[in-house]
Amino acid sequence: MTERGLHIVWFLIMVTACGKQTQEDHTLHSDHNGKEAIDLVSRPVNQVVLSSQKTIKPLRGSNEKTVTANGYIAFDERRNNKVAVRISGRIEKLYIKYNFQYVKRGQLIAELYSPELSTYQEEYLFLLKTSEDSLAEKAKEKLELLGLSESQILQIKKSGVVTHTISITSTIDGFIRFSSDPVSTGVMNSSPSEMSSMTGVSSENSNSEITSAAQIREGMYVNKGQTLFVVNDCRKVWAILSADIASQAKIKKGDSVILYSEAQAEQIKAKVDLVEPVYQEKQRFTQVRIYLDNPLRSFKINSLIKAEFSTSTSALTIPASSVFDLGTRKIVWVKIGVSANGIGLFEPRVVIAGIFSNNVTEILDGLEGNEEIALDAGYMVDRESIVNEKP
Repeated sequence: MTERGLHIVWFLIMVTACGKQTQEDHTLHSDHNGKEAIDLVSRPVNQVVLSSQKTIKPLRGSNEKTVTANGYIAFDERRNNKVAVRISGRIEKLYIKYNFQYVKRGQLIAELYSPELSTYQEEYLFLLKTSEDSLAEKAKEKLELLGLSESQILQIKKSGVVTHTISITSTIDGFIRFSSDPVSTGVMNSSPSEMSSMTGVSSENSNSEITSAAQIREGMYVNKGQTLFVVNDCRKVWAILSADIASQAKIKKGDSVILYSEAQAEQIKAKVDLVEPVYQEKQRFTQVRIYLDNPLRSFKINSLIKAEFSTSTSALTIPASSVFDLGTRKIVWVKIGVSANGIGLFEPRVVIAGIFSNNVTEILDGLEGNEEIALDAGYMVDRESIVNEKP
C-alpha cells in the first residue's frame, strides 16, 4: 500500500473512532469537496497542517515607524576654498604649523621660492626700459596672475630689484586643512631618490595622501597648480548618517528628521537633503546627508549625532508572530479550508516582508487582504519536518 493510501486509512479510522456524527457528517466542509478534501488532508504534514489555532486577517493601513540612525558632523565640502600655488618652487617659509589652525582673510600662510618667478620679474624690468608700455603691461599682468600683489609689483618697478619669493595668503576666514592631494604631485618630475630626499617620504609611500602638517613643510618642492591647503569657514556643515538596509528604502529626500547632538542640549529639526545612491568601499549601509547651518560653529567636526526619522507607509500588516523565518524565506500559514468538526486546514506560503516595527510586520507581496492566516506560525511547524511551501 502506498504512503497516500496509508494516510487515507488513518484518517478514516480516526473519524470512525469519534462516533459522534453520522457518516455524512464526516464529509469535509471546505472550499474543496469530496476527493479534493481527502487529497488535502492526506498530504504530508510539511505541506498541509490540521490545526484549531486562532486566525487573523491582514490589516491595511498606515504603518508608522521611527527609524533611528547614528552619524557624525563633517565639513561641508561645498565651502572648501583651495589654496594652490601658481608657480613651481620650494616652500621657503611655512607659517601654518598644524591642521585645523584658524586663519583670517589675507593672513600669510607660506612663502614660496621660485627661480621661474625671478625670470618673469627680470623680463618685466627689461620691458620697462626698452619696450613700449603695452608689452610691459602684459608682463605686469603675468606677474599678477602668478600671485604678486599690486604693491609688490610697484616695489619691483621702483627699486629695480627682483624678489625671489612669493607670498601665499588665505582668501577667507576659516580653518585650514592640509590638502588630500598626493605628495607625488609636488615632485612629479623627480627621480625616486630625489623625491625621497625632497619630501622626506620614501618612494614606496610617494603616492600616499597628505593628511598632516608633517608632510607639508619648509623645503618641500611643489608644482604649479598643486593645492597645499583647503580653508573651510564651517559656517555650514553636513550631518552624515548611516541607515541600515531595512530602513534605507523608506528614507527619502525631504523627509523630516530630528537630530540630537552631543554638543547641544536641544533637539534640532531638519530635513533630508541627500540619500547617497552608492555604497562606499566595504560599506553595506546607506549614508544620508543633512545640510546644517552653523553660524556660531556650535557643531564640532566629527562630533557624534543621532537622528530619528518618522516614516509612514500604507501596506498590509500582520503580527510578527504570524511570520515564520526560514532564513532565506519567510512564510505564513494560510487557511484553505475547515473540517466538519471545526479544525482548520493550513498550507505554507512564501511572502515578501517589509519593515518590522512594534511587533508588526509589513507584507509587500504574497498575501491578500481577505485571506486568513495562523496567528502563531511557529506552532504550525513540526521540528522534524522541512516546510514545503506552495510555489
